[in-house]
Amino acid sequence: SDVCLPICLTIAGPVRWLTLAGEAALKEANEDDGVHGILIYYPVFGAEPSFYGGSMDDQLRDNIEPTKDVEGLCKKYRDNLYRNVRRVDKWRRSVVPCTPLAVVKCLEHCDQHTGAKDEGMAGKVVAVVNRSEVVGRPLAAMLANDGATVYSIDIDSIYVMRKGEMAPCKLSPEEAIKASDVVVLGVPSPKYKLKVATLKKGAVVVNVSGFKNLDDSNAQDDDAYTYIPLVGRVTVACLERNLLTLYKQYHVPKLLYRGSFRGKIA
Repeated sequence: SDVCLPICLTIAGPVRWLTLAGEAALKEANEDDGVHGILIYYPVFGAEPSFYGGSMDDQLRDNIEPTKDVEGLCKKYRDNLYRNVRRVDKWRRSVVPCTPLAVVKCLEHCDQHTGAKDEGMAGKVVAVVNRSEVVGRPLAAMLANDGATVYSIDIDSIYVMRKGEMAPCKLSPEEAIKASDVVVLGVPSPKYKLKVATLKKGAVVVNVSGFKNLDDSNAQDDDAYTYIPLVGRVTVACLERNLLTLYKQYHVPKLLYRGSFRGKIA
């Protein structure tokens, strides 16, 4: 079947969108020196199983060339993220997923994250409602690696995550959310609505779902919370940041990179 693979071309040129057969398209993009970044919008095949094990979407995700993975979800970058390894080698940094990174940047802006490596969320309690492999799980790991205590809440379970650790939690979702300084809502359904009364006073709520997951219809004047309704534009900025990082680290000619070009891509 046909799938849509958004493929980012040269920085100076436009982005082209190709609809090709999944594996063939990915192989072609991986081998094309004119392609500097690859982003796949999931789900493509959903839970359809792969001949190679796992699902077809897993197969696509893990076969993106790390030098072109602008989403940062291939096996190499996932392993680095969960192990809190922030560099590929001495000269090159690891890429992290765009939407989780966008949430971190929003929290920095709200003074919930100091920006410090390993300790930027020290002492903070966070609830992440969603444990998808694309957003919820990597975000929870990123915040835990930065020092937070994270309640990872999904439809049938709650885990508490701290740096390098993940254990079942006996709290109810309401209790975990009530204890949290930051609540991230990522439920892909219009039916899920978190009542404002469930929040801790002064909490920051970040909505990463395409639907509004917060029910503020009965909010009172004394309900003190900060609501960030969308992170899409920040996610796009983080995508561009990752693309520039990959371009600088893997695609700039060495002599050009060592010369006057150095430092012009942040």
